[in-house]
Amino acid sequence: MPQLPSLIRLVNIAALATAIFICAGCGGKAFSTPPVVLNVSLSNTTIDLQQGSSVSVPVIIVAPTETVTFNITGLPPGVIQSYKESESNPSGLLTLTANASAPVGTYMPTIAVGSSGQTATLVFTLVVTAQSKTGISIENLNRDSLKPEVQSTSSAM
Repeated sequence: MPQLPSLIRLVNIAALATAIFICAGCGGKAFSTPPVVLNVSLSNTTIDLQQGSSVSVPVIIVAPTETVTFNITGLPPGVIQSYKESESNPSGLLTLTANASAPVGTYMPTIAVGSSGQTATLVFTLVVTAQSKTGISIENLNRDSLKPEVQSTSSAM
């Protein structure tokens, strides 16, 4: 194996991203880096979702490999999820969509990820809120109120 320019010479890269090193200047004692521990997190563990809308949330996954399984349990009826993994790592974007009849309330769904025999879970808070009633529809207006009003102004020249 060719010598590396530093005092540490790489001897072997084992499974689960564990590297074993031999220190050239310290009696040849071997040491290894700790294995990568699977972890899942959200930037905010409370997600607000309005009936009839969607919200996207970044999911951060630290994993020993780029291949992970992703699952969510505990979503209320009328709420669906889709997860799009990043092209370069297992982190990605979780999109939650609530239909107009999803029950209003607070829920505690669980994200579970798996990789290389490890499992990590995260419980988050999902708050489904009532659909906004700020829109005005033509059906609710009195048709007489829609008559145009013409105003004229004259100016002397």
